[in-house]
Amino acid sequence: MKILVRGLRAGVDAGHLREALAAYVRVRDVELILDGDGARPWAWVDLDLDDADPMSVWKLVARLDHRYIAGCHTRWHVPAHRAR
Repeated sequence: MKILVRGLRAGVDAGHLREALAAYVRVRDVELILDGDGARPWAWVDLDLDDADPMSVWKLVARLDHRYIAGCHTRWHVPAHRAR
């Protein structure tokens, strides 16, 4: 499942973010978005979570939101619409 992560700092790279997140969850992919304000990139993080348990996503987001990860004060968002 892809989660939107904001609050990243300029200069963070996808590999470093993936490595920092490994302490909390298995990550399939990190797509860093640098378009717009390069000083405030954001990322789509594809998490390896059980799709059969949608509450696991919400619990993880609640636990990680506002947490400092990879030197960044991250904000986590679950997309409103997800394709099945």
